[in-house]
Formats: sequence, structure tokens, C-alpha cells
Amino acid sequence: MKKSLLGVLMACVLGGCAAAPVAPPIAPDAAPGKLVAVEETSKPTVSPTIAVAPDEPSRSPAGPWVGAAGASDFVMAGVSDTVLGVWIDVPTGSLKKHAPASVALVIDVSGSMAGAKIENARSSARALVDKLADGDIVSIHSFSDEARERVPPTPLDRNSRAAISRVIDSLDAAGGTNLFDGLRLGESRSFTAPATHPVRRLVVISDGAANIGPSTPEILGELAARGAESGIQVTAVGVGIDYDEHTLNALAIRSNGRLYHISESRDLSAMLESEIGLLRATAATNAVLEVVPAPGVQILGVDGLRTEWGPNGALRFQLGTMFGGQHREMAIRVRVTAQVHGAHPLASVRFHFRDPADGNLDRVQEVVARYQVTSDHVAIEQHLNAKTQTIVTTQEASRAALAAADSLNKGSYESAEKDLAVAETKLRASAVTASTAADKSRVLIAASKIADVRQKNKAAAAAPPSAKPSMRAPALDLNAASVRASGF
Repeated sequence: MKKSLLGVLMACVLGGCAAAPVAPPIAPDAAPGKLVAVEETSKPTVSPTIAVAPDEPSRSPAGPWVGAAGASDFVMAGVSDTVLGVWIDVPTGSLKKHAPASVALVIDVSGSMAGAKIENARSSARALVDKLADGDIVSIHSFSDEARERVPPTPLDRNSRAAISRVIDSLDAAGGTNLFDGLRLGESRSFTAPATHPVRRLVVISDGAANIGPSTPEILGELAARGAESGIQVTAVGVGIDYDEHTLNALAIRSNGRLYHISESRDLSAMLESEIGLLRATAATNAVLEVVPAPGVQILGVDGLRTEWGPNGALRFQLGTMFGGQHREMAIRVRVTAQVHGAHPLASVRFHFRDPADGNLDRVQEVVARYQVTSDHVAIEQHLNAKTQTIVTTQEASRAALAAADSLNKGSYESAEKDLAVAETKLRASAVTASTAADKSRVLIAASKIADVRQKNKAAAAAPPSAKPSMRAPALDLNAASVRASGF
């Protein structure tokens, strides 16, 4: 499972829905993504002059949210492999109307949650119920040796809130950790949410590793992926330092959900408040990204991401619900067979979603990525696309950071320092060439997190054997930062 999750994080950088009908392609000059207008030249080995349209999605809610570009504006004549960078930026303020939500709260009430943890879990659950809107649907479930439904799916109003609060107050901690049954129970209730509630969230709070029932990250991740096919996304919350991050990673990533690392249980309320803010900012549901290769282009794939192959070699990514301010990006490996010099389309990238601000109207946005054929290697290097290069570079940094997190857990200070240094160097170099202020900010934030962990690692390495601090908490911080920066 570690290899699978590592592939996911490499494919989605330190940064479940039914198939929608394929939209007809739009005119190239209307595409909002990376478009290149190439002046004709009689000498194909000489770099032509290129006018490049802005490759950033619109910051306006009314404009396009999707962008795409190849690793360079040029590819070599013949057969060559390259990368297609794709990104989505959902504008803030894009929601004009509340999207009704169905939220299942699944709480670990095993013995390790006794004391402050269960008290904070109860207060956080009450806060979540208080902040959801009237008409939203909520259910409460707990798991220890077995899973129990505490509150069935219930529409919220003044009376139901009071009744649910009394049930939450009765939660107590004892027993083992049957995460599988808790997840399955919460998911089964989410399946019953009516079509009027397109936002479906399953919030799982746990402080430990599953030790009853099926417990591997692979099995639990597959259960989350099954729910994602019906639009159910998991917010996985790890409390303390004893939870299994590989399992919670799988729940968040396989469902296109979210991951939180909460070092202190008292921070649960603030985290859940953040989640409510995201639910209120829902801008798209049933989102699907479709990449359709142009003639002469073969999509090779994306490592680790849950994808579906469509007709004519198209690749589809199910993204679920997306909210205002969310950023997602990926690097897709492609093979180009280019015999004729000149400008050619690389791929049509289509973003299908339902618009909760317009009565769940099906919408499609499209961008066409293009390339120019050349026989000059210099032309390729001179016209690298900064956006896609940032995606590729930060993938490499993400791989190094995750390797460092494993080393930190093992107490391998030298190995961790080596990987952390590689990750920080790549990120800071990427920030210098970033094409936008937003990209630069994301990369520098990730670099700063890694620099902080490096300092802690150096201090631990220098401490005498009898006083070496545990690096478990920094390792969890590093893991969570990598997953969150990838859009989960």
C-alpha cells in the first residue's frame, strides 16, 4: 500500500461519480488553457516565435477553472514521451447557493479514546451538528469492538438538533478498534442520501490502528473507493501520534476526500469547523476530469490515481465534490508520434461537473493543449512550460519527502536528512521558476514545512542516545502536509 500511496502523491503534487457525456470539442482559439499561436517557418529546425495565451484558469466564477499544457511547447519529430500537466483552480466565491449536504460522522470510541479525547470528540460532534444548515442530513456512528448507529440519517431542524446532541453526550470509550465496520456502516447510510443532497461526506475520527476485522490499508481504502463511486468522500482525521497514517491516507486519497493530522484532541473542533466551511463553499459535485488524446498521441497513464479508460484511449479521473479555493493538479504521461512539422493539438481536457448554484445543471469546461514539432533540441529546452515543470519537479520532492517520513519513523536520521535536503532543494528551485504567485506560494509553504522538519531531525540526531526525542510527530506532520498539498 505504501507504494500505491506514494504513486498517488507523486501523481498529484505537493499542491465517485457517474460518467458524464462527452462534450464536443470547442474551437482552439476559444480554449482557455495553454494555447500557442505559431508563426509559419520554412526552417523547422529553427525555433519559431511563439505567442502564448495565459495558461492559468480564470479567477472569476464565471470563467473556466481548468488548464493544461505539455512539458514544453515543442516535441521532437518522431516518437517521444512527454508529460501533460493538468490543473483545476476552483475560484473562491463561486457558490451562490447552499448545496444541501449529507454528513455521516464516524467516531472511534475504543478504550484509547478515554478521557480528554472522547470529551473533545463529543464537543466537536456537537459543534458540527450546530453549524450544519437546517435541512442538511446528519447521522452519528461509533466503533470499538463493533460498530453502532447512534443517530440514523436525520434532517436537521431545531428539534432534531437537541435530540442528536443528547445522543452525542452519551458516547463513551471502551474496547478495541473495528474501523472496517464503522466505515462500512457510515458509508451504507450515506448511500441512502437523496438526490436533493449532492454533497456526501463521511467524517472518520480515530486515534489508533484498526485491530478488529479487516484492517489493512488496501481493504479499507477499497471500501472508501466504493463509496466514492456514489459521490461519498471521506474526511479522515488522525488524533494524536498512534493512528495508522497509511490507512487514513488510503481513506482520503481513494475517496478524493481530505486528511487531517490533529496532534491535540482539543483541536478537533477547529478542524471540523474548517470542514463545515468547505461544505458551505461547495462549487461542483459529481466532478469528472476527462483527458482525450489528439491523433498521434497515446496516454500512457498516471501512477497511483484512480482512473478509468474511455473510448479512443481517453482517461477519466473521478474528483467528486470540489469547493471554492480548491486546487488539484496532475502529470499525465503521454507518447507523441509527430511526423509533420507545425502546430498540433496534444489533448482535449474536459472538466464535467454538476453546478449546485444552478440546480445541479450538468456543465462542461474544455481546454486544448498544443505542441509544435521541431528537430531542434534547443527549442524544447528554451520553451519549457513553467506550470507543468513545477508539477513534475514537486512530484520528485513529494517522493523524497515521503521517503523521509518513513526514515523518521525508523529513527534513520541520516537517511531522512538526505531525502529532506533533496525535497527542499527541488521545491525552492521550483519556486524560482513558478509561473504564478499562487504556485510560488504553495511551493514555498511546502519547502518551509520540510525545512522545519529538517531542523527537528538534526536536533534529534545530535542529541545523546538517552535523550533522543521521538520523531513520530514530525513524521506525521510531514505525511499530512504532503497529502494535503496534493489536494486531499
